[in-house]
Amino acid sequence: MTATTIPIAPIAPYSHRLATATDTKAIAPLWQAFAAERESIDPSMLVKPNFDFEKYVTSQIEKPLSFCWLLEHGDSIIGCLFIYYYDEAPPANLPEYLIQQHNINNPFQTRRVGSVLGMYVQPEHRKPEAIQMLAQAAIAHAKTMKVSDIDLLIAADQSGMQAMLQRAGFTKAAVQYTRHYDIATDAELPSLHPPHPELPDVELPTPIAIPLRHPQTNELLRNSQEAPVFLMPLVDDKGELLKSSSGQHIYPELLLDPATNSWVIDAEDKLVACPILRDENGEIVENQGLVQFSRPAYQIVDGKPALMRDETGNYVFCDVERDKQGKILKTPDGFPIFKQPQIQIRTYA
Repeated sequence: MTATTIPIAPIAPYSHRLATATDTKAIAPLWQAFAAERESIDPSMLVKPNFDFEKYVTSQIEKPLSFCWLLEHGDSIIGCLFIYYYDEAPPANLPEYLIQQHNINNPFQTRRVGSVLGMYVQPEHRKPEAIQMLAQAAIAHAKTMKVSDIDLLIAADQSGMQAMLQRAGFTKAAVQYTRHYDIATDAELPSLHPPHPELPDVELPTPIAIPLRHPQTNELLRNSQEAPVFLMPLVDDKGELLKSSSGQHIYPELLLDPATNSWVIDAEDKLVACPILRDENGEIVENQGLVQFSRPAYQIVDGKPALMRDETGNYVFCDVERDKQGKILKTPDGFPIFKQPQIQIRTYA
């Protein structure tokens, strides 16, 4: 991803800038050399044979919160530094039951984090002033992203980098140790994947259909005819599959009933989904690579939240706030701001 260049003064004959998609061919051999060096000092990090580093670099640059700073000597790219950002807090539009899961599994207060995927500079150009210029550009960019913390993993042999970071105010929070074990090729391996129930033998209506499970019991969700319910990707008016900016199929965000904590199925045995959100030009709205959907409106019934319906029985969804030009208003984190309908409180004797 690209952004405005941070004004860190170049040090002749070196300069720095943010990478673009046109730089991937030049960056790929640098990152391949980085991987080879990493493998040479850490026996647990083995590079895959015939790995496509150009596709890897392209994927990293195209990520919304991933940036690559380049170190140049004249017109030649001789170094690169990949940085990325993430928020430990769950997205504001995450379903409530997933937010509860997040809170249960995370004892520490959430942070806005900047981190480094890796840095490589050609050996003949590993001069302290050039490396420091590249690092300062990344730190300055992190400040513009309003991070609360910067987390770095530095190789044990990079004593110069460790000293530079300590001078810049970083503290050593941990020391990582690793030990590699060779496993016999014919060894029977116990699974290290989280346990999950086996899917029943269900015939998929299409290869991209997803069998749904009850969020409480994890049992296969079935309609009134006891047929399995599938989550299908969204299509447009012409029946063409909708895709996100990254080219992925867009699956609907299902409506969850707070009373039963289960997906809502209407009288026609169809799943009720939140409408996809579009901007003033009719384009699909995304934030941090995630497609955005309208939020359901709620009312209070006998002291408990319930989904709101209109006079005809249709579920009500919140509109978004827009400016005079029809553009969607957003929070500082880039999430759309929804209008809050007047909460209705009903009591049934």
